Amino acid sequence: MNGGRASSRLTGTGNRWEITIDGFHDDIVPPGAAERDAAARLPFDLPGLKSTLGLTRLDETADRPFYDQLCFYPTLTINGLHGCYAGPGTKTVPPNEAFAKCDIRLIDAQRPTDILAKVETPIDSPFAAPLRRAILSARGVEPLLYPAGFGSLPGYAFTNILGIPAFVTNYANADAANHAPNEDLTLDYFYNGVRTGPALLDALSRP
Repeated sequence: MNGGRASSRLTGTGNRWEITIDGFHDDIVPPGAAERDAAARLPFDLPGLKSTLGLTRLDETADRPFYDQLCFYPTLTINGLHGCYAGPGTKTVPPNEAFAKCDIRLIDAQRPTDILAKVETPIDSPFAAPLRRAILSARGVEPLLYPAGFGSLPGYAFTNILGIPAFVTNYANADAANHAPNEDLTLDYFYNGVRTGPALLDALSRP
């Protein structure tokens, strides 16, 4: 992204901070009652989270419920800044341009090209019920439903292009630290996953 061509800033009214790129939020589809209810049911240990991450507080959107932030709001992260010479020593060279490397996490109904409403995976999909039954049968506990993932996946290829509902079934423990150097999977969750896979296939094969 060329810093000279982007007109955006992070601003806030009270405690409500938003990305102010023109039109960025226009086509976001607000979560429905089922999605908000599912997010409200997810367990959350704020002191434990802050302790694990070495934080003393959350960011300026702390007035929003934690999972609402992860599920229902997009993000814009500045990964790095570059302007002219950045090597060893000093150079008195005024930069003619500056760059910011960014990533934007889109949510439901946003697209990379024009951030328009194109993707839709409703939580009340007809596949949701058999998937819940399969997980309950394999693990003996009622599953929690996440209205949206907390990271970006190429799921649009199925939901948007092919028109096929897409679901992610988590097999690992909640503190697995995915993609981190100490990523782990406990044995009980491993065996639960072995049982869950066939249960899902069986449930989806039934009328």
